[in-house]
Amino acid sequence: MRREKILLLGYPGQRGSQFLWEKIREEGDCPFSKRFIEEEEERLKRLPRLLLKGNLQGKQQESGREDLAEEREKVSEQSGLSELPKLPVLSAENILLFAEGEKKGQSIPLYEEDLQAKWNAGELSLGSVENLFPNWISDFGISEILPLGRGGILSALWRLSGGGFSFSYEKIPFLQGTIELCEHFQISPYYLYSENAYLLRLEEVEAFSELARERGIVASCIGISEEGKKRMRRDAQGESFLTKRERDSLEELFSKKELEESLTAFYIRQDSLLL
Repeated sequence: MRREKILLLGYPGQRGSQFLWEKIREEGDCPFSKRFIEEEEERLKRLPRLLLKGNLQGKQQESGREDLAEEREKVSEQSGLSELPKLPVLSAENILLFAEGEKKGQSIPLYEEDLQAKWNAGELSLGSVENLFPNWISDFGISEILPLGRGGILSALWRLSGGGFSFSYEKIPFLQGTIELCEHFQISPYYLYSENAYLLRLEEVEAFSELARERGIVASCIGISEEGKKRMRRDAQGESFLTKRERDSLEELFSKKELEESLTAFYIRQDSLLL
């Protein structure tokens, strides 16, 4: 049996970074120029917004794929529906699309060249794609989907279901602005509040990563399943056990009241979707 891989879809720490840029503009003594802050905020705004949709969104599903299919058939028969409840789909908003020609309406690959020139020429536009990856659950052997939230990427890794795994800090991509913000505030980017990013357990990680990049979405294989229950970090810096941590990096800087008022979804728990 092939070992499942752990894939990160999107950049971790996006929402936390956006919040910190808003706060840093209020500082009197700021090490960043106004232009730099505006550029970083604009960079965050231009990122695609990933939305997980479907009847199973936000529910913990304990059954395996065969049981899940049987349950859908049972629900369909009992309700008289002609169509089975759908598996979750991932849609995208604010995504770059070709605006003309044979590729009109298709998303722009990450490796597309001369984007600014094409944008200025009116060859690109911002739009939405309702289903980025048709049949992604079955085609790529996806067994689990977990949205990132409070506590960032490391808290999400801790909440992953299933057995043990190893992962590498070096394979986790951060925006440069996120790194600089965390250095300024002396907090960890690995525990920084995240939205618009997902962890996936899947078998066909190379094929899915390539497809994601073709659709304009950052996808990074950051880990692999291991025997047993241990969850380990292994990279050039050494090895260490992944440990549970309740606190988000933002909670080192701001009160609970301020976070609740500014980030309405901050304390909402993100559960795994098992398939």
